Amino acid sequence: MPIMRQSSMAKSSALSLIDLSQLPRAGIKGKALSPWIKSQRYEIGVASNRAYVQHDGVLIARLSPAELMLLSNPLDPSLGAMTDLRESTYRCYAVRRQDSHYWFALTGTSSPATFAKLCSVDLSPDYFADHAVAQTSVARTSAVIVRHDINGTLCYYLLGDSSTVLYMWTCLTDAMCEFDGQVSGVRALEDLAASAVGR
Repeated sequence: MPIMRQSSMAKSSALSLIDLSQLPRAGIKGKALSPWIKSQRYEIGVASNRAYVQHDGVLIARLSPAELMLLSNPLDPSLGAMTDLRESTYRCYAVRRQDSHYWFALTGTSSPATFAKLCSVDLSPDYFADHAVAQTSVARTSAVIVRHDINGTLCYYLLGDSSTVLYMWTCLTDAMCEFDGQVSGVRALEDLAASAVGR
């Protein structure tokens, strides 16, 4: 397997793979999701397969009318009260995505071409809008892809079964080699977020 370059920095055009699996994430299922979300002072739309950015940077992906995936802000990683469910009041329950799912980020202009080697969904910007969600197969495994751009830089979150984490990491790093991709740290996202200051 080719050895990937490693860097803590990322340019907006560079292809970078970042492991966010240590950051907080959670899931919620139930028939009363909207009232519970409002109780947390968050807002989501009714459309499924869409992600909704909150005031504190938390990203809420609506996978179905009765299921949400909650991703913490990588620059301020906390879910706070989002995991404090009171089932008797809201008739919904927590799903431990922290244990069940890995979480990767793929950034840069070559991200869609990299995914094209592993996934049949067209993730190019013209067809897959910012904050769109795809529940699909990636490298023959079930996965969730969320587009969540950072200051105009393409960024895709990839989440899948934790038992496949090493396999998926290998598939992605192999697919990235053609585009001179690199493995980066969370600092790369901070750099992209800060890049707007100089614009």
